[in-house]
Amino acid sequence: MSTGQILLGIALFALAGAIVYAWGLKKSLDQEEDLQRSLMSACGSRVVKYLKQHGTITKQETARLISGMKAGPFWSRRKVKVQDGTLAAGQVLEFLLDQQYIEHAGSERYQLKK
Repeated sequence: MSTGQILLGIALFALAGAIVYAWGLKKSLDQEEDLQRSLMSACGSRVVKYLKQHGTITKQETARLISGMKAGPFWSRRKVKVQDGTLAAGQVLEFLLDQQYIEHAGSERYQLKK
């Protein structure tokens, strides 16, 4: 092996290390948003499943349904949990309305969108 090949190998290894480091840094900066999005999705799935069985739901029922839910990637110890169901219920219902999964069904009731 010549000196030029060794230097090229070292430079390529350093470049690969820099790329992996930058990817990990970007991932750690976006982790909180990803966890929140994962929790909203999990809560939304539970509400949609409930609506398929019961037809309609109120904000209070949603709060009781999602209270204590946890979400996060299975490979990580970092999880996010619903601390107060009444605060999160409004966010979950707004999320489902924005995603057009549910619609208003009268006074403070929601149903699956037809």
